[in-house]
Amino acid sequence: MLKSKLGYLMLDHQIKSVSALAEKIDLSRETLRKIYNGTKLESLNLETIVKLCKFFNCEIQDIIQYIPDEENSNQSAE
Repeated sequence: MLKSKLGYLMLDHQIKSVSALAEKIDLSRETLRKIYNGTKLESLNLETIVKLCKFFNCEIQDIIQYIPDEENSNQSAE
């Protein structure tokens, strides 16, 4: 499972809305909204993530967190 941490980055950088972020970076408001809400993170374009990393001066894991599924973790332990 993937979890978006974009909201935390926006808070840390005092960006109050997805629209405000869209004005500062060359990404659509709809794309940013999906990332912010954690919708379809698995299908994100790497170029989008790189733009966010450059803007926030951060690493990929600062934007998206990978959380292993319990089912997958249990199968790996066997």
